[in-house]
Amino acid sequence: MGVLGALFGGVKLAMGGGSQPKPAAPPIQASSKDEEEFITDFLKQVNGDDKKKDH
Repeated sequence: MGVLGALFGGVKLAMGGGSQPKPAAPPIQASSKDEEEFITDFLKQVNGDDKKKDH
């Protein structure tokens, strides 16, 4: 019983790690609202293209 307890306890510890939160992106330092929108749209477009390449 001790062996099975240790086995299942080890499996639970190995599998139980939670997902790590995504690191927060640094704030966008734009001089105007239009520039900020351009940067965010560009980053969304670039990140979307990268995801399409992987598949």
